[in-house]
Amino acid sequence: ALPPALPPALPPPGDARIEEADPPPPPLGSRPLTIAPAARPVEPVAPLSTAPPLAPKTPSAAELMRPRPEGAARREPSPRQPSPRRSPRSSRKLGRSTSAPSSELSFGSGSSAVRLLPAPLNKNRVCEYGWLTPLLSSLVASQAAGVTDLASGTPGATLFVVCGGCPNSFCGMQAVLYTHMRSSPPELDFWWIKPKKEDGSTLERATLDRHSKGEHKNDPGRSRALYAQFADLFAVGGGAEAAARASRAGGGKLRFEVVGASGPAPRALIVDVESRAHYYIYLIWQEDWTSNPFARSKYIKGKLVYQRDPTVPEYFARPYAYRDGVLSVPPHAELEEAVAEPMPTDAIQSRCLDDS
Repeated sequence: ALPPALPPALPPPGDARIEEADPPPPPLGSRPLTIAPAARPVEPVAPLSTAPPLAPKTPSAAELMRPRPEGAARREPSPRQPSPRRSPRSSRKLGRSTSAPSSELSFGSGSSAVRLLPAPLNKNRVCEYGWLTPLLSSLVASQAAGVTDLASGTPGATLFVVCGGCPNSFCGMQAVLYTHMRSSPPELDFWWIKPKKEDGSTLERATLDRHSKGEHKNDPGRSRALYAQFADLFAVGGGAEAAARASRAGGGKLRFEVVGASGPAPRALIVDVESRAHYYIYLIWQEDWTSNPFARSKYIKGKLVYQRDPTVPEYFARPYAYRDGVLSVPPHAELEEAVAEPMPTDAIQSRCLDDS
């Protein structure tokens, strides 16, 4: 029989061996060295500031047009600050004043009211036409110069002159002479008259006759359509159609005649139907006119220079407007200006009608 098992022997007293809970660390170099990351320093909190917060940045046009990633929130642009109010631009046009007309530049009321331009518009000046003085003096003295259409041999007599449109970028100094021609039937014709080439202050007498060719060629040419409207007023020898055109040009307010047509010195007469005022015209000044040949509305305006009585050496000027085939001559007494001599001065270029 075996003897009973003995209990394990206890360590002898003083034995230093003690059972360890954890195994001892491996010797240095037997495993990699691991270094823990350093702790992130804590940033100091900035003190509170009393300055206003910065305005959010307004995105540029390129940023707004750039496509957003899917799921990204829409970024709304910051509201724009209103811009400072700008002063309105001036509505003043070249050569015109948009201010309200003063009492000195407006007359009448309602349908009879008229406005006047405060200053001249034409760069040409009346004083530049001094070479017309002898011709105008003969007209007001009822001593009309005899003229001839050299192409047909038809004689005639001078009636009145229209000037102010020349010189310009297309032609030199000249004016338009209107004549009563003793043809059958009689007619009212017109052509250019000019000063002498060597002496701009003297009328070239040869241009009193109508030349269709040669050195003194002076037929109206392409300008005929513009200046024919003054001849159309008097309907000389034109029959019923011309009479209707003249009546329409008067607008029911004016009547046009050639008096003394059978004598040596006929005169062109405009009669105001209502006031019975008579204007024996001898000069028509152009101050302003339509420069665009394609304009829907065409006009000429300026001053009539006339006598009330052809036997009295007194001369006057009055504004007119000829628009779309209708002549307007306001009868207001305040619009009449006294003219000292048959050849007026630059003063008639002011206070023309403003019918715009």
